[in-house]
Amino acid sequence: MRFRSLFFKLFISFLLATVANLAVFSLIRWLAEAELLPVSSTRGAFSEALSLYSEAAIQAYKTQGLAGLQQFVGRSQRESGAEIYLFTDNLKLIDARPVPDSVSVVAREIAGQQQPGQRIARVFGGRVTWGKITIAPDGERFIFVVRFFLPSMRPPPPWQLSTSRIAGLVLTTGLVCYLLALYLTSPVKKLQSTVKAFAEGNLDARVSPGLGSRRDELADLGREFDHMAERISSLISSQKRLLADISHELRSPLARLSVALELARKSSNGKAAGPLDRIEQESERVNQLVGQLLALTRLESGAERVPPEVVSLEDLAQQIIDDADFEAKPLHREVRAVQLDHCRVKGSPELLRSAIENVVRNAVRYTAEGTAVEVSLISRLDAAVLKVRDHGPGIPESDLQHIFEPFYRVSEARERASGGAGLGLSIADRTVKLHGGAIRAENAADGLVVTIELPLAPAAAPVHPAPEKLQV
Repeated sequence: MRFRSLFFKLFISFLLATVANLAVFSLIRWLAEAELLPVSSTRGAFSEALSLYSEAAIQAYKTQGLAGLQQFVGRSQRESGAEIYLFTDNLKLIDARPVPDSVSVVAREIAGQQQPGQRIARVFGGRVTWGKITIAPDGERFIFVVRFFLPSMRPPPPWQLSTSRIAGLVLTTGLVCYLLALYLTSPVKKLQSTVKAFAEGNLDARVSPGLGSRRDELADLGREFDHMAERISSLISSQKRLLADISHELRSPLARLSVALELARKSSNGKAAGPLDRIEQESERVNQLVGQLLALTRLESGAERVPPEVVSLEDLAQQIIDDADFEAKPLHREVRAVQLDHCRVKGSPELLRSAIENVVRNAVRYTAEGTAVEVSLISRLDAAVLKVRDHGPGIPESDLQHIFEPFYRVSEARERASGGAGLGLSIADRTVKLHGGAIRAENAADGLVVTIELPLAPAAAPVHPAPEKLQV
């Protein structure tokens, strides 16, 4: 068993807690026994000696008065630690000192006795309180009570259970438990924050730097997570490099294919126009797919940087709405603006145009014929909220969290029929996050609503005009 292991730490902690509980239990039992049990050792010769002691106290009072009694009481306190109290027959203390509760209890019990010679001994708080009725030579009755420690008894605890000491004990115990819990749970919290950062896309997040020199099971778990994170990061980086390399390598064959198509058109004299048009259409589709792959790779690799430009988001949205509406008319659909507030955001006009355009075109693709895609831009306290709503079939709830993943298709047959490759929303998601925003999708009553939130730019920043899209 390793002494630094979490098991050993927990074992020692529980052991110490158990020992502490036993100690407290023993103390409580000791006090309870001291309060309830009579003292048998005060009988016999020792009791007779206390009786002679009481007669000596009365003799000092009778011969020397109150001063003699006080001198006798003081000498007894100094020499043996015994506290002597002398009462009259009606329970009045002769020297008018403060009377402890234990002495008052014994005195009252003695006063109620029928037989004057009976002795009473009780233990209160670990101290013996002994008393009896003593008769002076002139016949006057006195109640003699003495409080002391017996040599044969265990000594009292070195501290008393006062309110301040109990509070100090509770605070000390709480501080020790807090520090122990903090020490045991700090690596778990570090692991939790690192896992969260890794899940949010920070593939460089690691646990080991925050664990120091720990060598227990939690430290081993953190190092295993770091090993797993390193492996996943390597695989994802390899996948991104593969996509980028394939995309770059496909550009050259596609360019040569376009040149070959033009040569084939000239040499065929229009006889193969149909097949060649089909080849050109598929070639253009592959070319668009390669372009989307390259854009996605740049966004995920961090190659794209957000320029410090302030963009008029309502102007950009209006241009996208006009272009999309023009393209939707032949499909018996339309795109219209419901509300366009004055919004200024900081970022790249080209990237923002691409992101919003992908969302709007996706909505046009799936909205029903005879319906309109509704676009609204609302300015809130610190964010611009753009909503794109279609009137299509919607998306199953189980697929909503996956539609922003690359190449994800809710319905493979439907995507193939519409020509989508599953990259448009992925590019929009990466672009929005690159600008410090968030994007989400949710089903409406008869369609889908995609919401984009972007942080607003400072009001005093200069506005960069929205880029004009060239019409071919």
